[in-house]
Amino acid sequence: MRWYYRSLSSSISVKTAAMAYLTFLFTEAAVGPVVAFNPQWNKIFTGESINMTCEASNMTGEEEVTYHWFKDGDWIHSGKSLTISSAQKSNSGSYQCQTNPGDRSDSAILEVYNNYLILQVPPYAYEGDNLTLRCHHYPGYTAGQTIFYRNNAVIKDGGREDELQIVNVNITSSSKYKCTKQVYRHLLYYQHSDEAPISVQELFSIPTIRLSSHSVTVGDNVTLTCHTSLSPLRKTTVLEFAFKRDGKIIREFSSSNKYEITSAKQRHSGDYECEVKTSGEGIKKMSATLTILVNRTGEHELFNQSAIEVTSQPGMSHVIIAVSATSMVLIIIVTALILLYKARQNNQQPSKVADSEAPDEIENIYTDLDTNTTWRDSSQNPHKTIVYNPATENPVIVC
Repeated sequence: MRWYYRSLSSSISVKTAAMAYLTFLFTEAAVGPVVAFNPQWNKIFTGESINMTCEASNMTGEEEVTYHWFKDGDWIHSGKSLTISSAQKSNSGSYQCQTNPGDRSDSAILEVYNNYLILQVPPYAYEGDNLTLRCHHYPGYTAGQTIFYRNNAVIKDGGREDELQIVNVNITSSSKYKCTKQVYRHLLYYQHSDEAPISVQELFSIPTIRLSSHSVTVGDNVTLTCHTSLSPLRKTTVLEFAFKRDGKIIREFSSSNKYEITSAKQRHSGDYECEVKTSGEGIKKMSATLTILVNRTGEHELFNQSAIEVTSQPGMSHVIIAVSATSMVLIIIVTALILLYKARQNNQQPSKVADSEAPDEIENIYTDLDTNTTWRDSSQNPHKTIVYNPATENPVIVC
């Protein structure tokens, strides 16, 4: 996965890259608000309480924000938080919050049960999280043996412990989980079960490395920036950034996502990458490669194209277009040499002779044709060869 500055002059390629850039900007749109649960479960029993909060990552704190809540599409409340005390089955449904100004959140499902057992799992799980699963029986009853399963395979026979801890989860931890528990009622223990899926999401997106200038000339000051998007539900997560050139670290991990190149030199040309990680040795992700070519002074001045930045997905390659004056100079030189060569050919061609003056002599000169379209002048110098040029339909004398 690489981005390149290359000497290309196709306007069609520029348009194609521009469309890719617009797609990139669209996918980089701000993340909308998210509904957060406290306690973290979205499955509860009747009579229990739950608090929901509208978490918005795009709020600066400098603007006045209002919050609105919707249940099954209908407005029900205004305020940053929504609390349900002594929940009833009628409180089950799809909840959304909306900031003004701002977008409406995705739906968050709350389920209220009147059963004997529910398996409570976090509604949101992210890479690196430590998850708690709770095999929860209805308050007021006595419970016995509890067993946890993953894809119907036993992962913990916990005795009377009703919680299971899963440490440092990743994408592969996504699965269907289940628990069984014995609940004492009517003088006997009855076994009940419940299950729930867990889908582990990315904590932060794959980083992209960006350049402050569309082209770099010797002596320029430029900035490389490492961009990533952190989940609004994990906005307190501390991220660290490092930069590499040609596979070697040029800036160790720090809280800054910028790397400065002061007074660029040609030795600064190379393949640049940035890496992002959580504090400690948690989740690490590497960006795609950005290839930078530092031009000598004046190399890019003749044809200066606008900067086009393209994001990349794994397995894809993209090109950033720039025109180099060096290529144009080479084209001009080659064209001049071709014109000079053609002029020499025209000067060396034999003069046209009128039919009435020497018809026999002209006829004799072009009678000896070999298989390689070569004619020999047998009437004059035996070492002189005349080559037929199919493009111009004129003979060329080669000594």
